[in-house]
Amino acid sequence: MALSFPDMMAHTMQVLLGNKPALDPSTAQPVGPLDGTDFVAPLLAFSVGMLVVLLVLEQIGAMVGGLLGLKRSKKTKFARTFSEMCYYATSVICLSRLCWNASWFWPSGWHEVMFDGRVQQVPVLQPYTAPADLKIFYMIATSYYVASFFFVMVRPKKKDFVEMAFHHVVTASLLLLSYTTGYMRIGMVVMYLHDIFDPFMLFAKCTHYANIPVLPDVSFALCAVAFAVPRLYFYPIAIHNAWSGVCVGSASCPGGVWDKTRVEFSLIGLLVALLPIHVFWFIMILKVLTTALTSKGVQGDVRSDSEGEDEVVSQDPTKKKAKKN
Repeated sequence: MALSFPDMMAHTMQVLLGNKPALDPSTAQPVGPLDGTDFVAPLLAFSVGMLVVLLVLEQIGAMVGGLLGLKRSKKTKFARTFSEMCYYATSVICLSRLCWNASWFWPSGWHEVMFDGRVQQVPVLQPYTAPADLKIFYMIATSYYVASFFFVMVRPKKKDFVEMAFHHVVTASLLLLSYTTGYMRIGMVVMYLHDIFDPFMLFAKCTHYANIPVLPDVSFALCAVAFAVPRLYFYPIAIHNAWSGVCVGSASCPGGVWDKTRVEFSLIGLLVALLPIHVFWFIMILKVLTTALTSKGVQGDVRSDSEGEDEVVSQDPTKKKAKKN
């Protein structure tokens, strides 16, 4: 039975509160071809709502920054970082709550990660359907990247503006393409592997802006691990399973390396496209971590803008003098 989006939202809240089971097949809703373009209007509404939520979180962050005595420029950075941290921390918690007991969510079950696409191999679900809470989470995650991309485009450009813009476009494209083709399991796995790093990194930045000792260094060391393990080790394994796991075991769709549609090749291509960005960011992380270990701690952040770079320069008298010259 098709549910309205408010009903699906209410159901998802009950799941997150532990009052209903997660990923219940009896709540299955149409996705992909069965949904057609019916998701577009709700997605736009979710994106506007997400934009408002992020701005409200920024106001809360600004109030916290004010209480910490931060000056205007740092308070603005703190507020925006605080907003992102709240989203990613919530995302990781919700993803864990929804998918923790799903066998396909963990590496040992990733051979099943492509069983919900054009040849439905999940026996308890009809083709091109997904549990209501999974569908809602997809909509929320996609709306975040739409809203976040808007901020990336209209706000002062950071050093990695091109990489960030490309990353947001590829990620949103992956979410939309996997939603419209029914491949939502791989989307949830990829989201989790990406999101688990961000709370550590954003917490390190918040504590750095607030001039709190020790915590930025500890959190940044943890975020280096939380980046390397999920994104540089497990993520390629997930891509391998996506590449080799389409329709495995189905007589009508034997799978294998080359037995894929153009859409499936596109999905895998988009997954691979994120790998160079991961390598680029990890190099930046290692540089900042090296600085933290060899000097007085984390003096900059991975995704700093020109104003942030000025702050780092000002801590080194020789660089400050060179800049004046």
